[in-house]
Amino acid sequence: MTTIWIVPLEPIDTRYTKQWYTEIPDIFNSAIEERNMDWNVVTIEGHKIPDQTTKGAFLDFGFTNVYKGSQAIKIANLFSNGDIKPGDKFFIADAWNFAITAIKYMSELMEIPVEIHAIWHAGAYDPTDILGLKMGKEWSAAQESAWFYACDYNYYASEFHKQMFLKNLNIPEAYHHKAVRSSLPSRMYLTACSPSFANLEREDTIVFAHRLNEDKQPEIFRDLIKHLPTSWNYILTQEEGLTKEGYYDLLGKSKIAFSCSLHENYGIGQIEGTLSGCIPIVPDRASYSEIYLDYFKYPSDWTSSWDNYMANRNELVYLLIRMMDNYDAIHYTALSKQVIKIEDDYIHPTPLIEKILS
Repeated sequence: MTTIWIVPLEPIDTRYTKQWYTEIPDIFNSAIEERNMDWNVVTIEGHKIPDQTTKGAFLDFGFTNVYKGSQAIKIANLFSNGDIKPGDKFFIADAWNFAITAIKYMSELMEIPVEIHAIWHAGAYDPTDILGLKMGKEWSAAQESAWFYACDYNYYASEFHKQMFLKNLNIPEAYHHKAVRSSLPSRMYLTACSPSFANLEREDTIVFAHRLNEDKQPEIFRDLIKHLPTSWNYILTQEEGLTKEGYYDLLGKSKIAFSCSLHENYGIGQIEGTLSGCIPIVPDRASYSEIYLDYFKYPSDWTSSWDNYMANRNELVYLLIRMMDNYDAIHYTALSKQVIKIEDDYIHPTPLIEKILS
């Protein structure tokens, strides 16, 4: 019997990783059942760590290594005890995991051929990501490239992300087949956001659904607020200490989700806002360029830097007022088309599932 060994991200309540913890096994089990395959799905949990993150980051830079390190130890024991069989598949929920090195090492030296599949979220190969801003390129590029080659397939949520990875790490074209554009496992957004979309009364609220990191440019949103109607509500979600339920309720009552991010390989906050019925206002750059309809994109130059923002602030103010004033009409026309585009192209991880189950 073939086993899919899931190596998850640590389940943090304020991140989508907690939803993924149950969502990913459910997706694989459903796909296996639909195909009448006699396969098994096992999650390799890490050591229990505090439910917290480093300020401005997606995970806690210290404890994420405690979690991943304990996963690597469990995987080594599974190989040593004969539980890993030839033909088994490893699904790594975050490719920045040194367990990939351990898996490849044991697979080749113990002559137990397995497949490795991994999702790339971000990394030092992206100069605008926190890893790219802080990590030394001389070692991180070599490490990321090694993990890429060690994996049979690497998955990216947007074409923009995939192409940036291949270019910035100088991956030869002969290995581009290892890079696959596939939506993230994201059915949870449909179930979490759809009730908000349908049932809550809308308020004149603009949300900034991002981490308060320099690449997200929260200072631009804070300045914009000073030039927009005082009768509106403005919320930076990371400052509110919301539960997931409270967060989705907020999105379901808001009318606009605004972004000026320099770095975005997928943009979960904007995806969630859009599926909850918020009008997405995004710059025409990064993954936003391919995911969002032209109607919702403003020129990248408007927020590409603080100086450019100051030069174009009045244009942004006018855009936001126009969108807010016409929310009802937009909701039933352009926004409906945008939701369909996201549901069709950026929610269901079909290529990932097909590769793993092949």
